[in-house]
Amino acid sequence: MYRFLFASLLCAVSASAGPVYLDDSFPVSTRPTLQALADDVWDLIGMLFHNQPPLDLPIYCFYEKSEAPLTTVEDDRITIRVTAGDTHYAQFAFQLAHELSHVMLDPRRSNGIVETICTALSYEVLDRLGERVTVSPQLSWLTDYAPHFAEYRIADQKSYLDTFPEEVRTMVAEQRWDELSRYLAEHRKEMEAGASRERAMQTLGAVALRSAPVDFGQFTGLAACTTPSVADRPKFTIRPLNRECVDRFADVLCRIGRGCGN
Repeated sequence: MYRFLFASLLCAVSASAGPVYLDDSFPVSTRPTLQALADDVWDLIGMLFHNQPPLDLPIYCFYEKSEAPLTTVEDDRITIRVTAGDTHYAQFAFQLAHELSHVMLDPRRSNGIVETICTALSYEVLDRLGERVTVSPQLSWLTDYAPHFAEYRIADQKSYLDTFPEEVRTMVAEQRWDELSRYLAEHRKEMEAGASRERAMQTLGAVALRSAPVDFGQFTGLAACTTPSVADRPKFTIRPLNRECVDRFADVLCRIGRGCGN
């Protein structure tokens, strides 16, 4: 176990471009704790992607309670806004993992598939963080808190799954993934930005995506596979993935109803 964690940490360090800096918008009482947690979340993201981020820019994180989490690209940095800055460690880890996933997929583009992958990664990080915290020296202060990471993931997931009809919840409970893939394909428009149920559909898709192991590293830079390209239009925009990129990852994206011939 310790040997695996040591190797994973080495992989994570090589994959991460640099640390995530928490600025002084975070309360003095929690900033050191959250910084240590941010370091470990970034290590886990690096381990899961085993690649360099598409943009070689420093990452700065600030706290603003009244707004939604958001990642933006500026001239000389990537800036992440989170809304959890106190002792809600699991919520902070969830939000930061989601936004750092955007950093790895390319924060200049988004769409329903990208948001679904980022949600799945947030859940993956929470589960792994709960397992890792008990043996990670820099997180020894969170040993007693460790179970709450998975508890937060379960509660967040359930809050959205409970909004679906019983037949859909049964598909998940009975692990009828092929049926769930067809359901997601039939409701793919509801997964996109602006749809009334986008967050619920993205959560359902994240559950389906995690129904089997995923090599998240293959998705590095995936969000940039759009028309126009990020080279032609670097400013953030919501665009669907080009068909060739969906087809390239059809064996995995079919789990969320994309690229499987429907």
